Amino acid sequence: MRRLLVLVFVALVVMAFSAVKISVLCSPDNADALKWLAGEFMKQNPDIQVEIVPLSWELLYPKLLQDLRSQAGSFEAFTYDVMTTGAVSFGLEDLGAFMKKYPELLPPDYDLNDFIPQVLEESGMWQGKLIGLPFYNNTMLFYYRKDLFEDPKLKQAFKEKYGRELTLPTTWEEVKEIAEFFTKKFNRNSPTEYGIALMFPRTHTLFYMYLLFFGEYRCAPLGIMRHGAADLEYGEYFTADHKPAFNSEEGLKALEMMKKLMPYSPDPLGSDYGETIEYFNQGLVAMVPQWTGPYLIFKSTVGADKVGVIPMPGRSVSGQWALAINKFIPEEKKVAAFRFITFATTKWADKNKFLRFAVAPARMSTLKDPEVRAADPRVPALEVTYVSQTHRPRIPEEPRLEDITVETFSKILAGTLPLSMDTLNDLAKKWQEVLGK
Repeated sequence: MRRLLVLVFVALVVMAFSAVKISVLCSPDNADALKWLAGEFMKQNPDIQVEIVPLSWELLYPKLLQDLRSQAGSFEAFTYDVMTTGAVSFGLEDLGAFMKKYPELLPPDYDLNDFIPQVLEESGMWQGKLIGLPFYNNTMLFYYRKDLFEDPKLKQAFKEKYGRELTLPTTWEEVKEIAEFFTKKFNRNSPTEYGIALMFPRTHTLFYMYLLFFGEYRCAPLGIMRHGAADLEYGEYFTADHKPAFNSEEGLKALEMMKKLMPYSPDPLGSDYGETIEYFNQGLVAMVPQWTGPYLIFKSTVGADKVGVIPMPGRSVSGQWALAINKFIPEEKKVAAFRFITFATTKWADKNKFLRFAVAPARMSTLKDPEVRAADPRVPALEVTYVSQTHRPRIPEEPRLEDITVETFSKILAGTLPLSMDTLNDLAKKWQEVLGK
């Protein structure tokens, strides 16, 4: 018996030292789910050790780009944000070709056709190649205090003040009215200090928040007539022929609406992701536009019976993340990374990461799953949002366009630049210079 135990111990030691090790760089939003999936994967694949390395969004993208450009191969796999697709695509393994080369490595029930088609196209494809597998199909949803919207006294007070029922908003004009009602400065009987929590800081957040407002006008019949339909590579910021679309009547309306809402929000220019989540958690506001992830936090702090979720008034914005493989690593590590990222994007993984960690689903089978639909009230809102949301550019120039845009928008919202067509035309000229047009 003792000899057997020794042999088992030696075998485990040999296996540990002979296992292929891979590091997976990821956003903190994805990290807990990926760590859990890595644990489940290693139980079934003891010949591969997976290390999950979370890094904040602000640091992750430069770190990833530096690693790919230097071909250092510090990370075998990673999650990348859809808007950085074009910028990082040169360093990603062609997964379609890899699947043909090693068909035996795919999990038995793996089904590419089960991914939501638009999600697979936007987050996984680049110039005809499959370079990423959809992992986190994030989108923005509109959270509200269900208990306040259903309170008979508040409903009566709202009707007396505005002459209509207190209903869930479908437009930003309706949001403005409701936000005023729930702001104590304008209604001393409001149960909350402010109506809505907005995040308009001078960061990438402002770049995507703008689309929540611009999208409503850009995608209306008149906006489509003027600018044409947007494509997934350039997004709604551009016209159909890839010129800036925001220096327009629709672009002005979007910024005007953002400024109109600011009096009903706590510190909108100084608040970002974390601050707005806390405002809602603490009962300071009645409404907050946020990504899918914070729902579990709201549910545990505010209470599931008090948190309502609906599609974004106007249009939402996509925030997809995909899993990819660094093409500047040895073949042995590519194989190990491929086995892990396909495991992490199976039907089973997609369903369980949503139920356990709120990591939004990328597969149709998850959205249709009876257990998922019974367990999570976000599913109906997600189904509506996924087919109507707007998209940021994912061209290689996106980071530079984002930098110069948030600088201008921030100054407009702060009142240090005029909200005018001239200001937007100046910004459009800077875009043309970046794009070389």
